[in-house]
Amino acid sequence: MTGSRTEPDFTGLRELLEVIHGLCARPGFFYRSKTEEVVGDQPLPLLYLESAGSPTPFLRALEARLAAGSPAIPHAYVDVASTVPPEADGSEPPGEPGPLLPLLDQLRVQLARVHVGSERLTRFDHYRLVDWLTRTPLPDQPGRDDRAGAVELLRSWTGRVSDDGEQAGRAAEHVNQTVQTLSPGFLSRLVLGLVTQFGAKVGISWLGKRVPGLARESKWFMRGQNYALPNHSIDFLGFAERLTLGRHESENAEQIQLLLVHAFLEDLRIAFRRKSGRFRLRRAGWRRTAYVPVLLDGVTRDNGGWELLKLINKVRNDTGELDPLLVIAASDDEDRLSRELSKGGTVVPVAPDEAEEALATWREELPRKRQLLADDARYLMIALPRETAEKPPRGALSFKAPPVRWLAKSRRLEAIIAVLVLLLLVPAFTAVRDNVKANCSLVGAAVSAGVSTRLMDTGKGQECVGYSDNTSQIFGSNLRLQWTQQQVFQQNEAAERLHAADTRRPLVTLLYFSSLTSQGSNPDADHSRAEELEGMLLNQRQQNIKMPSEPLLRVVIANAGTEMKRAPDVLRDMLTPLLERDTSIIGVIGLDRSVAETRTVISELGALGVPTIGTTLTEASLPASSATYFQLIPGNARQADLVRRYAQHLGTTKVTIYHPPPSGSDIYTSNLVTELGTELAKHGVPPVAMEWVNSPQEFPSQCEEDRSSEMVFFAGREENFGEFLRAIGRGCNDKNRLPRIVADDATIRFIAQKGSRVQPSLANMRLSYVSMAGLIVLAGKSCAAGEPDQSKVPGGQPLDTFCAGYRDLVEDIQGNEALPEEDRPAKPWPGEHLGIAYDATGLFLDAVRAAQKRPGSQPSREPHRAAVGAEFRELKSRGATGSTDFGASRVGEKRNFMILEITDVHDFEQQPVCVFMTGDMYEPDPSPSPNGCPA
Repeated sequence: MTGSRTEPDFTGLRELLEVIHGLCARPGFFYRSKTEEVVGDQPLPLLYLESAGSPTPFLRALEARLAAGSPAIPHAYVDVASTVPPEADGSEPPGEPGPLLPLLDQLRVQLARVHVGSERLTRFDHYRLVDWLTRTPLPDQPGRDDRAGAVELLRSWTGRVSDDGEQAGRAAEHVNQTVQTLSPGFLSRLVLGLVTQFGAKVGISWLGKRVPGLARESKWFMRGQNYALPNHSIDFLGFAERLTLGRHESENAEQIQLLLVHAFLEDLRIAFRRKSGRFRLRRAGWRRTAYVPVLLDGVTRDNGGWELLKLINKVRNDTGELDPLLVIAASDDEDRLSRELSKGGTVVPVAPDEAEEALATWREELPRKRQLLADDARYLMIALPRETAEKPPRGALSFKAPPVRWLAKSRRLEAIIAVLVLLLLVPAFTAVRDNVKANCSLVGAAVSAGVSTRLMDTGKGQECVGYSDNTSQIFGSNLRLQWTQQQVFQQNEAAERLHAADTRRPLVTLLYFSSLTSQGSNPDADHSRAEELEGMLLNQRQQNIKMPSEPLLRVVIANAGTEMKRAPDVLRDMLTPLLERDTSIIGVIGLDRSVAETRTVISELGALGVPTIGTTLTEASLPASSATYFQLIPGNARQADLVRRYAQHLGTTKVTIYHPPPSGSDIYTSNLVTELGTELAKHGVPPVAMEWVNSPQEFPSQCEEDRSSEMVFFAGREENFGEFLRAIGRGCNDKNRLPRIVADDATIRFIAQKGSRVQPSLANMRLSYVSMAGLIVLAGKSCAAGEPDQSKVPGGQPLDTFCAGYRDLVEDIQGNEALPEEDRPAKPWPGEHLGIAYDATGLFLDAVRAAQKRPGSQPSREPHRAAVGAEFRELKSRGATGSTDFGASRVGEKRNFMILEITDVHDFEQQPVCVFMTGDMYEPDPSPSPNGCPA
């Protein structure tokens, strides 16, 4: 309740208040009118009340209800009969003309002070501009036309007065004088002068017409409305000039008034607009949940009240546009607007209790009346009772603005956006963090067609897998491995440049597919992979030089993750599309280790018809997986044969095979144990298999008894070999009692790593191991110096070429100060992985040369990868590590296979020596030594 406040009470009061209350409530965006099928905002009537006297008690009471609402409905109340003209109350400076429509300007002043929440309802920019122009004379501009005066006037309105045009003119004149002074020739001066003058004219014209800050208003005045005939002016400057004081008097006065009303309503439309453009929503408009009632009390013909109502009626009829202004006007019986309107029709005010029915009738009649542009089209007239009682307001309607939709409230949408952004950013941040941690390029695939990467779980964490042919993506964290990839990619660029300069040279590509990442530091594996890439790099350096017909070589590097765990996924998802798209790829090299994933990849590459050379794979079942699979290194059967022959050569009484527990994925070790056990038993050498459960540390020392006549064979991976050596030699006071220690070919990574060997517990321990590329190891320091000693190592031209390139490569690596000391080659002989990869790459190049010689072939065209695989069957290639004849077998069964020995594992500078060999270096040795090693 409102305490002692009273308001008039009469029959139909509640019905009338309910009608007004309903008109104040703004319909929802999807509301559809039942009568006109209008969606959203609805047309509002001019509600005209006829009462016994003025001011009208009902309007006073209604204004009190509106003011008491919470949240309040934005509104204004004007007692028109008692309104003092602006010039009379001193609000206008003496002598300054007042507004053309004082009552409308009074409404503008009141509504401009209203706030909806924390926002101003509107500033009435369009209305204020027109009103200001009609009260402001055009300034005099001596020596200049009226257009300049209009520009200065509008700039003063925006507060951006400048002399851009004059400055531009002075600058242009200065440039013109400078050009004429500096130009030596008359013709040059003439042309440049004309150009400068033309530019100055254009510049002055453009600058002279600029009025920053009025783009929206000028567009609406010229194209958004039609009062005062804007098309009679060339542009907005001319239209504004016509509206100024002293000029608009020659215009149609009613048109200027209609323009003022239209601009006033347009400012309200903009404030209530719920969309900007076709799609973008305006939350400020959605927060306007109530229309704007303005209460005009005591309107008459003489005080401008009737005039304003008629102008609003006409603007709404002419434009057909909806606006949020709810006009509620009241007049006394002595001056009724209904009498004047009834001269052209039937306008009969209804009683308050019939207000709802009258409103429904008005809505039904509105389409017809506005089509006729009827003078009474917008009016809804109510006759208030002459005699009313004064009573406290009944606790009925509460005039308050409907609640704002939750999303439209201030900071609600920002909160949702912030939450959504946070939800999006958290995974994005996590993805960025994981990519950075895994050294995986975030933009490599986007900026280069030669890169495709993805983070995948290898069982030991997220790793970056995929392929790359340029520096946008470098795999791994080891600096030497990264440097080698960068060098390979530089050679790719060199090959492409040379091919562009001479397209007669075929450009072929090899795909190096291996395990290039691991969780944590694993220098053994990293340096092995770096050595294989260095072997391919040597071939690139030898091929990618200016020659008339030799093939050019590119290398695409692909990573399958730790222990080849994601190799099948990388092949299917990324490499298969690459192989289908890039026909220059003639084969695959690498494949790291003999695990189940590698066997799957070999099988799928075979199905795609891609020749594949495994660099260090020896498991016996791999060749059966694909007809296009080849390997340089003899398989486990040959390794078992080599160890058995060595045991017999030494007269060993017993061979103990130490190995890890069987694993479903590591098929290499389980196959080697089986092959060796079978081979030894078949030839009468007693084998004993010893399996550790958790680690080789479980084994006892081997010198508690004299076991010098026995042999122990390590059939495992390099990561367990150091622990195995420490376990069997633990507490040994006489190492001569130890059995002969022989390790499989997987331990060459251990042998090549200085950090693995220089452990005090390994001092003076003798070790033999199976070597995959013993020839370059025996070449030793002389090969690293660039000239192998041919009297010690029968290598010939292939080994000479390799060693010369290897010397330059080592110098580049050693000279790279960015590489830490532990990442630089330290052993005095070339790495075996390097030599194998070098020869494997050479095999592909030899196959390309052989294909070029075929009748009918085009030397400039890269051969089909199927043709390369077929050429392998007829090749007998001589490389740095020996000869390879795939015509006899797709596995290098006839290649030399050595057992090398180091008498002191701790001495990293010690040169391994050959203690046993099978197979041929290049040609069969007519008089081999007893142990088969080179003399």
